[in-house]
Amino acid sequence: MNININNNLKIEIDKIINLYKQKNFRDALILSNKAIEKDKNIPFLLNLNGLINLSLEKWHNAIFAFKKALDADDKFVEAYNNIGVAYSHIGDDKKAVENYTLAIRLKKDYANGYNNLASHYDDLGQYSEAVINYNYALKFNPENLNAQNNLIHLLNYFNPKNSDDNSIVKANFLIKKIKTDISILKHISDLSLFEYLTKCNQILKKNIKNLSFFDSQIHRRNGYDLNCNRHHKAFNKFNIIPKYCFSCFKIQIELTTVSNLIRLFFIFDQLRLPKDNIRKCFIELRPGIPGTYKGLIYCSSIEEAESVFEIVKPYMQKLMLDNFDIKIKRGCTEFDLAFPGYKKVDDLNKIVYDEEWTKKEELIDHEISNGSQKGKKVFNRSLSGTCLGDILIINNWLNYAKLLNDKSYKKITDEIFFSEYIFQAVEKRNSKI
Repeated sequence: MNININNNLKIEIDKIINLYKQKNFRDALILSNKAIEKDKNIPFLLNLNGLINLSLEKWHNAIFAFKKALDADDKFVEAYNNIGVAYSHIGDDKKAVENYTLAIRLKKDYANGYNNLASHYDDLGQYSEAVINYNYALKFNPENLNAQNNLIHLLNYFNPKNSDDNSIVKANFLIKKIKTDISILKHISDLSLFEYLTKCNQILKKNIKNLSFFDSQIHRRNGYDLNCNRHHKAFNKFNIIPKYCFSCFKIQIELTTVSNLIRLFFIFDQLRLPKDNIRKCFIELRPGIPGTYKGLIYCSSIEEAESVFEIVKPYMQKLMLDNFDIKIKRGCTEFDLAFPGYKKVDDLNKIVYDEEWTKKEELIDHEISNGSQKGKKVFNRSLSGTCLGDILIINNWLNYAKLLNDKSYKKITDEIFFSEYIFQAVEKRNSKI
């Protein structure tokens, strides 16, 4: 903090910081505005005011505060980075990139700036530039988990040309090179899974220092955005089911062992469907939702779902024996809990769209269009074949199985890397049952 700040103002700033840390942003803003009235030229205070406005989603007020901070100190690295974040929120890509770049020019080892610049390029679909800047973020701060996880996610749909840029890209390259006889055209044995996971774990231990990965779902995307965040926003705010969701059907597969969930992952990765339907495998972490190991294939009509069902079921019977349940349902589980009978496909007229909900959907769309534009990604198709992120998620699944005393994991691995993320998620789920 600036040594020229007098003691009284320092006490006020400390109060503002404490309110900010407690997420009491409204009181923090009131107090910081009063402090700025007393002294309008303290860069630290102006930057803090900008951060508070960011937290309150007052993007333009934040930009104004950060600009004032930079007027007072044109070498204020964090203010350049923060104004870049604010411009990202309002969708001004050019100014966001410009300010992230100014931050890292002033401070060559500024890992947060590199990560923010990389993340912005990632959202825009400029993946080569994103990889370069994630690499710099991790070079200057190997413990930057945001940069690490962002880069691992990017590798699900992009293959960098140079695999020696950093250990994460290298590990991903080596995992994709592993030769395996695992195929959905024949039985997938426990031994083949054991041998494959052993090879993957050896690569992880040699290349990845921090194996924390905050994800539990493996997706195979086709490049189409289902816009689920928008639909759930409408449901959570107004307790309505969006119109789009009435034409969303799913093949739902429920399993009893983690070893079969991993088999399902290989089915979903190698399966070729006429419309390349989006699919995902996951462990159930939502409080109050029954089940443990699940897979979903998304379809746009009941007819399409029935067709996909007939394609998938034989693979399930061949590779899973009797340890699975497969069915067609409509929409999300949460929707059926709020509107009982919605998911049942034998009576689609039991719950129908209420045209009065259209107005509420329009409110949501208006709110989204005027809200943050940050993180709205260009959607690409997932690459086929196992990648680093898949293996780290499988490790999270194995942690989950161990906590649930599902002993099938012992047949397919003799090494699990502890996941604090899964431990906390299971604790949270169990506390709310």
